[in-house]
Amino acid sequence: MLAIISDIHGNLEALEAVLRMISADGVDEIWCLGDIVGYGPNPRECIDLVERNCTLSLMGNHDWAVLNSPTGFNSVAARMIYRTKEWLQVTENSSERERHRREFLSELSLQSIRGEFALVHASPRAALSEYVLPTDVDYDRGKLYDIFDMTEHFCVVGHTHVPCCITQDLQLVLPKAKESSIELGEKKAIINIGSVGQPRDGDNRACYVTLDQAARLITYHRVPYRTDRTVEKLGALGEGYEVLASRLLSGL
Repeated sequence: MLAIISDIHGNLEALEAVLRMISADGVDEIWCLGDIVGYGPNPRECIDLVERNCTLSLMGNHDWAVLNSPTGFNSVAARMIYRTKEWLQVTENSSERERHRREFLSELSLQSIRGEFALVHASPRAALSEYVLPTDVDYDRGKLYDIFDMTEHFCVVGHTHVPCCITQDLQLVLPKAKESSIELGEKKAIINIGSVGQPRDGDNRACYVTLDQAARLITYHRVPYRTDRTVEKLGALGEGYEVLASRLLSGL
């Protein structure tokens, strides 16, 4: 049994709640699809927890931006990237742990193949930037056909913060319940696993999936966490971070 997480975005309270549930479920292995940092106030702690608990970790666009620059980011996202750069800055006086965090981020891979599952933060066509959304079934089928052509079996992504499953015949499943399972048959499928730290599907609980590879069964899990604590930390950063706090409360 595997767990797959993504888009933690420096939200320590959400990540800790998810890891507690994963541990209680007796999961054997955890994979992370990136965006460990960005938006949230605890990037250092989240990096440490991902490194300690995940056997596979990929790079997300916010992770890349912290190492480089927030090109194409909106003003709110860019502001938090620059703040995160300060928190993760390495100087001649930095500790070994501080240096290692930055090295860990810089060494994250863009993609990985594990058995029948192709793993990437955003999309096989653009590993860090392309959004795969439920609305693509109606408005951008060409994108989906391209992705299916590039995928041998199943493609697992994050990035949009909107959980869904799209099969090769363009059937769309939107998980809504506390636990919602999807059987993966012989058809190819794109599985978006949602977001741990910044859900945007109208449900502000943390989201992750477990994967039973033998049964080809994906199960979505929603986990409540102390949103108020994360909101309080964001408020303490000063003006300009209110929208990030309101998103955590609304799940949008």
